Amino acid sequence: MNPIAGNQFTSRAESGAAAVELWKPLIPFFSAGKGRVDLGQTAAHFTKAAAELEGFARPLFGLVPLAAGGLPFDHWDMFAEGLSNGAAPDHPDFWGVPRDRDQRIVESAALGFSLALAPETVWDPLSGAARDNLANWLKHTLTLEVPKCNWYFFNVLVSLGLERVGVEHDMGARQRALVALDSYYLDEGWYCDGPSRRLDHYIPFAFHFYGLIYTKLAPEDTARDDRYRERAVAFAQQFRNWFAEDGASLAFGRSMTYRFAQCSFWGALTFADVEALPWGEVRGIWARNMRWWAERDYFDRDGVMSIGYCYPTLHMSENYNSPGSPYWAMKAFLPLALGDDHPFWATPEADGKPAEGITKSVVPGMLAYGEKNNNVILSSGSELRRPIRCAQEKYCKFAYSTHFGFSVDGDTRSFQFSAYDNMLAFSDDGGRYFARHELEDAWIGEDFLYSTWVPGEGIAVETWLIARPPWHLRVHVVRCARPFMTLEGGFAIERTDVPAERIEEGRNAALVHKGGAWSTIINLDTGAGFVARDGWIRNAMASTSLHFPQTHVPQLAATLPEGESVLAAAVIGSPNVDRMAAELANVPVAPPVADLREMLKSAKRVGAMQYKEEAT
Repeated sequence: MNPIAGNQFTSRAESGAAAVELWKPLIPFFSAGKGRVDLGQTAAHFTKAAAELEGFARPLFGLVPLAAGGLPFDHWDMFAEGLSNGAAPDHPDFWGVPRDRDQRIVESAALGFSLALAPETVWDPLSGAARDNLANWLKHTLTLEVPKCNWYFFNVLVSLGLERVGVEHDMGARQRALVALDSYYLDEGWYCDGPSRRLDHYIPFAFHFYGLIYTKLAPEDTARDDRYRERAVAFAQQFRNWFAEDGASLAFGRSMTYRFAQCSFWGALTFADVEALPWGEVRGIWARNMRWWAERDYFDRDGVMSIGYCYPTLHMSENYNSPGSPYWAMKAFLPLALGDDHPFWATPEADGKPAEGITKSVVPGMLAYGEKNNNVILSSGSELRRPIRCAQEKYCKFAYSTHFGFSVDGDTRSFQFSAYDNMLAFSDDGGRYFARHELEDAWIGEDFLYSTWVPGEGIAVETWLIARPPWHLRVHVVRCARPFMTLEGGFAIERTDVPAERIEEGRNAALVHKGGAWSTIINLDTGAGFVARDGWIRNAMASTSLHFPQTHVPQLAATLPEGESVLAAAVIGSPNVDRMAAELANVPVAPPVADLREMLKSAKRVGAMQYKEEAT
């Protein structure tokens, strides 16, 4: 069902063919006037008309680079007709008049990008009336209120497109947007997505992606262009750790249905001629990620990309995901705009061996380490001011893995049945549960993270996450105003009809080995306030993991009394079964709490926590 199955992305021509093959299954779903694309009956919070514009416009992020790079695409006549009719107020395909904070503003970015990058293909074939309608529709979006976040870049792209085709418009809208976007910059290449401490894939596939496009299309803005390039170089040194040597990228945060938009950052570096890493490394990260996605079946039977991640599922979707949303993935094809002689295409791929040791990112509060075919990020968590479905799972787990992904537990009354992979959950009634969803404070050391959090009334927690690659340790000092049941999970591992090779459940440990991977969580004694826990393997609810339709999750369970208790665990999930016996013979030991408190003297406050204070 995957239209690009088998594509190795070894050349620009092969990669260009992939962009075309991904788009072709959409042809039967174009409207008669070619201005809308209807891909299904699931809905987002916006109108059907906006969703059908989304299906029409988003693939242009991958198709327009074909035109700019002189690669073949035989269906530009469909887009000429669609642009003419979609922007015509008296045509049935009219996209509708955009309003303040309207989804149509989001899709205007793809249209502005198209005019800016390939006007000869997208703009010149239109009649005079069609040009006027499209220009007026786009100019109107510049007058509207947008949410205070990456949306400001949509105004920037529209302005660049109108400027390229010679349409007079309010240039002040672009400048106001750029000023707002600069105000979201933190440090180390990190932005926040608006006035909240939410640091996720939107930083590379929105802020840096659009910013790097800007440096190429607005070369006269030299000071800002230099800043954008410098920030992207700094970010690349950390973001490289989100990609494993097998091509998998880290699933973390919202909007994971955009899939290989994850690697669009590397394509944008290429487009802007920014050699943040040696070109062979950049090409390798990009191509391996594209091949990884080419090996997975996340399409409907007609070859249309589904909402989901490694397979179709709505459990992890956002309120703004319509059936056309996944085609933001086409942003990954930006390097197609460059010739075969560009170093990105001309340089052989460098290997993707994981970086040695532990990489520290102070701004988001993350520690990264890797092993063969698996990179792990220990996370301080993010701030969740706006409602996001399953936000605590998407942002606030203790660890995220390129191999195991993460699970979402959407039922807040399901304490006895949820996965809690890399989470600690509390319940006082066996139904509702509380987990880490917001931080009181967070600090980072050379090999550890520290956070304080209050998941619910009557619970306060201090957590240390300590990197001991390929393991990590967790120590929680928990203060309860009344007794609470607790469940703490390790990494979720694939479950199939074939039984697991090894399952161990018992006092203070749980382990599962299935196929080419294994996962365990082992209760540890810190020497003070030790709580014994029962270990078992949870068969999680179906379709809750982003990676696997069914999963096993090793868990530890205990009931905590009123007062202070200490929970500690050693945790590992690994696709390297050949190392299992050696690792189990050398389980790391948790330091006493007194030593952990001493370690805090060398820690730095997580950078984004300072931003929280300033924003407040």
